[in-house]
Amino acid sequence: MAHLLGSDLISNRQYGFVKGRSTALQLLQILDKWIDCLENGGQIDAVYTDSEKAFDKVPHNRLILKLSSYGISKTIIKWIQDFLTARKFRVRVNISHSAWSDVTSGIPRVVF
Repeated sequence: MAHLLGSDLISNRQYGFVKGRSTALQLLQILDKWIDCLENGGQIDAVYTDSEKAFDKVPHNRLILKLSSYGISKTIIKWIQDFLTARKFRVRVNISHSAWSDVTSGIPRVVF
């Protein structure tokens, strides 16, 4: 994380997983800016998006290439590759299961 922050690869506007920048702090800061804007006669337009599904579409090989291009250490990249490689999934509906398939994109998660 220090490399990403020190190399300006993560915006200083990023919140949620950066130490000292919680999503609660982000909310407080944006509300403060909005209140100032409204008190000065301004207008606020907002668009809300949910990008969680976007990560389900990121191919693992592309992620590894991107991390390499950012100068992430080979040890970290190897750890991420090991975490993502050789994963399989199947779908269960009632008592029936699909065939196992390779997971080539997205974030591994367990659903019960």
